[in-house]
Amino acid sequence: MNRCRPAAAMLTAPALALALALSLPLAGVAEGAVTASTADGFTLVIEVDVKAPPQLAYRELTVGPAAWWDPEHTYSGKAERLTLDARAGGCFCESMDGGASVSHGTVIYADPGQMLRLSTALGPLQEMAVVGTLSFAFAPREAGSHVTLTYRVFGAFTEDAVALSKLVDSVLTQQMGRFAAHVNGKD
Repeated sequence: MNRCRPAAAMLTAPALALALALSLPLAGVAEGAVTASTADGFTLVIEVDVKAPPQLAYRELTVGPAAWWDPEHTYSGKAERLTLDARAGGCFCESMDGGASVSHGTVIYADPGQMLRLSTALGPLQEMAVVGTLSFAFAPREAGSHVTLTYRVFGAFTEDAVALSKLVDSVLTQQMGRFAAHVNGKD
């Protein structure tokens, strides 16, 4: 960090404020990154700002994933079949035709307005011998909340984990963008 200080010191106050503003995520624009990736695992971090206080943002995340989850990324093709029981042991589940169902994850930590954490291997990761932890952290901001999704997956991948990390990052970044658009559309 010290090597960055001289450059920042040369900026005028308005220029520094503009540079900082441009480096922050825009409200509703999800910004994702693969922060670590190896043959046996990866970590993703996706951040988005929403125009709702943490309690409301948490509620919108948990009460109705059907309202914002992309149906293209469900087994049934119907987001309205998704439910999320936001309490320890609760299921992020999907019902399907003929009585079939799938558990996308199990809630392992729920603190409304603060944190939701699931044990989950999403989508194609489910059939691999991998373990995933998906966390949503909610932080208050002047104009709403900053939501940070962190997804850590490790194990015996049957496909290239580095390549999969990019695909999973793309899908979850899209999902968080949809979540933000849903929350911000409630103004």
